[in-house]
Amino acid sequence: MKKGQAILVTDQHRGIYFGRYVSTLEGGNAIKLNRARHCYTYKAKGGYDLGTFSLATTGPQAGSRIGPECTITIRDVATITECTDVATAAWEAATWGH
Repeated sequence: MKKGQAILVTDQHRGIYFGRYVSTLEGGNAIKLNRARHCYTYKAKGGYDLGTFSLATTGPQAGSRIGPECTITIRDVATITECTDVATAAWEAATWGH
């Protein structure tokens, strides 16, 4: 991954996060993101549950609850997915009541 790349990260505790890649830590078990957003609940395109990968392809849709930006380190990483430009724009535009 390149620094600044937009990615979606899930952890082993069912957490879902979007952010810009900074670095990998703890032998790949942790990842640091800046401009990170936590996904509390989400709706996929068309209101259907298309799974978390839809968040990397189309991003959160109306009805999703997305936290504010911050810099974080996520431990117990389960998946890392590259985000499309469409998804990145949706994440960056999302608000709490999105």
